Amino acid sequence: MAKATSFGAVVALIRAAEDLLIKKAGQTSPLDRVSTLRGVYYGTLWSLDYKVESVRSTGGANIRNLGFLTYTGGTIPADPRPAFAGTSIMADLQASQSIRDRGRGIDIGHMLIGLETRSSQVLRTQNFTGQGGTGLEIVTWLGDLGGGAANLAKRRILRPTSVEVIFHNRTSDYGVMDNLEGDAAGYLVACGTTPGGAPQYPPGKGIADALASYLPLGSKAEWAQRAGRFAGALGATVSSAGIVNKAALIDKLADKLYEFAVWYAATRWVTSGELLGPAADKACQHMKGTAREVATVFVTTLSSAIARPPTPIDATGPYPGQSATGPCASSMLKAASTDVGAVRKQLDQWVKELGHLF
Repeated sequence: MAKATSFGAVVALIRAAEDLLIKKAGQTSPLDRVSTLRGVYYGTLWSLDYKVESVRSTGGANIRNLGFLTYTGGTIPADPRPAFAGTSIMADLQASQSIRDRGRGIDIGHMLIGLETRSSQVLRTQNFTGQGGTGLEIVTWLGDLGGGAANLAKRRILRPTSVEVIFHNRTSDYGVMDNLEGDAAGYLVACGTTPGGAPQYPPGKGIADALASYLPLGSKAEWAQRAGRFAGALGATVSSAGIVNKAALIDKLADKLYEFAVWYAATRWVTSGELLGPAADKACQHMKGTAREVATVFVTTLSSAIARPPTPIDATGPYPGQSATGPCASSMLKAASTDVGAVRKQLDQWVKELGHLF
């Protein structure tokens, strides 16, 4: 095999990986295979995410792994490397996370982690206190865009910065098109008639089959409807012209994004030493505003994609202006601004309590 550079090629790569997991690891259930393949990208010591994040901060990378473990149901994925031995499949999968194909795109890691998390009713429906949403939301759009809102707030400590950078950046982070398309796929691949519902695999079919049906490789029906179905799962009222209840949906999503932004900033940047002392309070003062700006762009982007299928789920201007700051309402970031050690001790304790899992 090789790095995938098209939708058809990534389906073939996933099919080859599934075949090896069936033959060499006995993973006859697609539920097992999706967990194993998700671990190629997120939440394990061999994942692509861990390789990247551990360079920044080993503690932060371990906390991210604990988060992925929690949000996806508490089971560490099986290590696929023995099944893939003697092949380039592992490297090819990790090199093929973000796929661009003739102006369209998708993030395969986002698709897989959403697909896996949907197998649990609890993780589809129950909110994580203080983090803004359900496991499914956090591993898809909420994690991407809440992290983006936090990043934008952190940038604004130093200089005015447009929200556009969260949706168009050279590092392919946060709300870029392939991430949002991967988030939509995480809700919709193998969903049957219920976006965000439990995965449905016909007998003898697997992840590659479901992905092939979703992508515009043969029938384009699922692809053409994806923005509207995804938006509906988030609470949108949808018409052929776009989202009808934009203002109410922006209010709803902005609150969720703010909660996750605070969590993201504390667990990612306090632990790494990137957000210390007064900077933590200053970033916090921006977060209500950045969360609303990000929510506004997200809802507007979905609405535009609905109105013009099969337009990519890709943000375009005009973008909202920079919001005014307000008082920091987060006790966690207030603590980080005055007693960084206390926050680090709490995060270190979580790692210690669950450290046996790693």
